[in-house]
Amino acid sequence: MRLPIFLYSLYALVHDVIGFSGQVAQDPAMWAHADAGVIIATLARVSQWMFVALLAVLPLFRHRPIAKSTALLPRFAALVTVCIPPFCVLLDRAPPNLFFNLMAVVAGVSASILGVLTLSFLGRSFSVMPEARRLVTTGPYRIVRHPLYLFELLGVVGILLQVRSLPGLLLLALIVVLQIARARWEEAVLDRAIPEFAAYRQQVPFLIPLNARSFFALLREDPTARRRSAVVMSSVFGLLAVVVIALPRLVG
Repeated sequence: MRLPIFLYSLYALVHDVIGFSGQVAQDPAMWAHADAGVIIATLARVSQWMFVALLAVLPLFRHRPIAKSTALLPRFAALVTVCIPPFCVLLDRAPPNLFFNLMAVVAGVSASILGVLTLSFLGRSFSVMPEARRLVTTGPYRIVRHPLYLFELLGVVGILLQVRSLPGLLLLALIVVLQIARARWEEAVLDRAIPEFAAYRQQVPFLIPLNARSFFALLREDPTARRRSAVVMSSVFGLLAVVVIALPRLVG
């Protein structure tokens, strides 16, 4: 399943990059003398590229599972869930709006930063299907049991803030339902394979943290999380800065 998911996400990413390049070629003056609205819209688009690229790369590096769900429905639902975010990139965008594009930047960049930070703790235990590799309880997993699913939803919100349509809203509702079901099926596998999971489940919330400031507290209290988040944030904002600086010169 790794290669098809990678190729599908890569197709959606390349398709949108080519479409954006075509828009720049049609009206280079707009980007050569970009105002705040154009810059924010461009950052929103770049942030969603980062998010989809993250989803494309995730399945490629994983340990072999020690247990998995063999039922068809959980595996099919997991596959559909993974395919929805790249598909959202292919939807037609709404007319530019500074407020919504700014919110899309915040959601998309936050999802990318927090998603990469979570992966640095999850490592090669990442799963697409309901599978068990090892129990991770450090970093963001101290706060909720499924932080990566939470940040994936945040990334989809960032994409759909640029779409703002009924199909986009329906896709968001669908992915919320599927992510919750996917997490439940995954927990059933973890419960069978890892005895320590039952105690962990009793202590840590499912998807939504009890305190919204928990992630800030994590960075304050955990030196490893603080160091890794600094590396991730500097990389992400560095990439965004390169795009903002280089784009006017490329089309000028």
